[in-house]
Amino acid sequence: GNPEFNIEHNRAHAVFSCHEHCYAQIMVGRAGPVSAGPGSMLTGISTPVRLTTYKVVESLGGEFIEFNIEAATMATVPTLAQPEIRIINGQAVTSSLAVADYFIKRHADVIRKIESLECSTLFRQRNFAFTSISINQPNGGTRKLPCYQITRDGFAFLAMGFTGKRAAQFKEAYINAFNQMEKQLSIPSVLSDAAHNASVLYSYISSIHQVWLQQLYPMLEKAESPLAVSLYDR
Repeated sequence: GNPEFNIEHNRAHAVFSCHEHCYAQIMVGRAGPVSAGPGSMLTGISTPVRLTTYKVVESLGGEFIEFNIEAATMATVPTLAQPEIRIINGQAVTSSLAVADYFIKRHADVIRKIESLECSTLFRQRNFAFTSISINQPNGGTRKLPCYQITRDGFAFLAMGFTGKRAAQFKEAYINAFNQMEKQLSIPSVLSDAAHNASVLYSYISSIHQVWLQQLYPMLEKAESPLAVSLYDR
């Protein structure tokens, strides 16, 4: 049968700092386009199936660096709703690898774009953390791959500078999200603060009353406790 690209990318121990411990083991089954249709980004030119490393794949026109998991017969890049997001040290972040995958760009180009952003030093320090991952090569040894961990604000700043259909879709969605927030803020509150507090208090009292009726009162009544009468009458 047709080989599948097997990509293992374990970032479970990622730390949002320059001391990230992150490992990825990558085995790439290399194939050319199939007779059923054109090859995808990962298949590259028509060559015999082979196992190879990143440098060989790059020289043949393939782009496994996007870390897509894709069968050799797949002719389209999977559609992602958003870049991969992880919670690291209590903060939601994505990576330059995930951004490259989402916008269907070469990772090296995304790195160059990040490093050429005309933002302040403080903004860069807060939203882009340079790090690297160790890639175990199929033929032995490892190779360091530089990358960035990116915050939500950093991602928005970076994506606004991209072009292409997916970048346009992101920008439109981003604008729509702000419009929705403004719309919600413009809607007057149905309840005043006092009414809201009263509503919450009533909810709590109702819950306590249910516990009294279903559990406490039957228990006191069975024990013939005078509290059953005195408290119930209140």
